[in-house]
Amino acid sequence: MSSITYSERIKIETFCELGLSNIQMGVRLNRSPSTISYELSRCQPYQAELAQTDAEYKRSRCGRKTKLSDELKQKILNHLRLSWSPGMIAHEFKLATKSIYNWLNQGRIGFSLNDLPEHGVRQRRNVDQRSKYNQSLGRSIEQRPMMINQRNRIGDFELDTVVGPRGHSKAVLLTLIDRKSRFLWAYRLKDRTTATVNEA
Repeated sequence: MSSITYSERIKIETFCELGLSNIQMGVRLNRSPSTISYELSRCQPYQAELAQTDAEYKRSRCGRKTKLSDELKQKILNHLRLSWSPGMIAHEFKLATKSIYNWLNQGRIGFSLNDLPEHGVRQRRNVDQRSKYNQSLGRSIEQRPMMINQRNRIGDFELDTVVGPRGHSKAVLLTLIDRKSRFLWAYRLKDRTTATVNEA
């Protein structure tokens, strides 16, 4: 079983807000309850961004310690000036997000924390189940080109729609996640018709 992804962590955070149990979360994400339990232990209350940072940090400790070379420093600085977030840069260069924040706090990169770009705002809504409606909006995961699976370029998006319980509002939450940078866009739509989704 593959590791929990950032998009799954966002959904877990939403499920926590809805009060779902570990078993219910596991069913929706096709994960075991024990996997969900371990994931929730990363931080309390659970937050996707903090959990992602924790996962990256622990993964980075498995290998050799990353040193801030002059070349790496310049690359990070260039991307910060292009309004990339530390999380996006960490993913691009296979670093721990915490390392970049530490270097920034220590003044080793020459970029003020106050000038960091704001993270993409996630619109939280009362949602209960994942919609299968997105299957009609494009290729399925199994059909996408190998190049997209390799995550070597920015601009390849993973689209998903989440709907609330039946009998409630027809509104849905549309999420688009860039597969390389993990940057998230979230939109609240009035309904889940193809026309509305395409317009968004």
